[in-house]
Amino acid sequence: MLKDIQNRWEKLGQDFEAKPEAALEHAVTELIKEGDVIFLTAFGAEGCVIFHMIAELVKSGKIPEPITELEQLNQKSEQGRLAIVNLDTGYQFKETIELKDQLEEKYGLKVIMLEPKLSVAEQDAQYGKDLFKTDPDQCCYMRKLVPLAELLDGRLAWITSIRRDQSSHRASAMAFEYDRKFKLGKINPLIKWSKSDIWKCIHENQIPYNLLLDQGYDSIGCEPCTSPGEGRKGRWAGKDKIECGLHIQEEEMEQGGEFTI
Repeated sequence: MLKDIQNRWEKLGQDFEAKPEAALEHAVTELIKEGDVIFLTAFGAEGCVIFHMIAELVKSGKIPEPITELEQLNQKSEQGRLAIVNLDTGYQFKETIELKDQLEEKYGLKVIMLEPKLSVAEQDAQYGKDLFKTDPDQCCYMRKLVPLAELLDGRLAWITSIRRDQSSHRASAMAFEYDRKFKLGKINPLIKWSKSDIWKCIHENQIPYNLLLDQGYDSIGCEPCTSPGEGRKGRWAGKDKIECGLHIQEEEMEQGGEFTI
């Protein structure tokens, strides 16, 4: 059964290799009939492009508006739903939150902000202040991976903004693939886009983007763990870490060490 599911997603990946961006429309118009599809965004330049693409599909009438409340998403439904979700770690830049508001206002689509069980203050009290300094993997695990795993449980697929040229871990990504970590389909519409492609789309369509990108930040995550830098070099600068763990599949590279495949 699992092998059949994996083969199905692999076949879809092969079918959409020539034009992976078409995977987005196929997912939210056809595959969504089978279950919920979650677009997870951290409001990077790529995520803003996909936000725009989804808004265009809504505007054209091809898909209904994404649902707006987590409680609504958690209610059972016979029809699959689309939701736009951000992992609100409590450490995001104010510019990132301001961008969320700009995107919502421009496109009329609401983002569901998904918070971890512990607030920053509660985490500090329980695990020591600034866990991101002493154990960044564990901090990512509790504030990103656990909430996302709970959200994705029982869903059909999630949409990401990754590109193949961003890192070695992402170089083999397909338009559709089976996510062994979270055990559902994974849709990567922008895998073949270059950084230039992203910015061409942003400028041509006047898509809002994070102003920190004009200040030398290429990849933006949590404020304490993000510095200016090319590619992902500004993420966890000075540490042997370039991924929070969301897109890593190999067992030996599991962040936090508590997921089972």
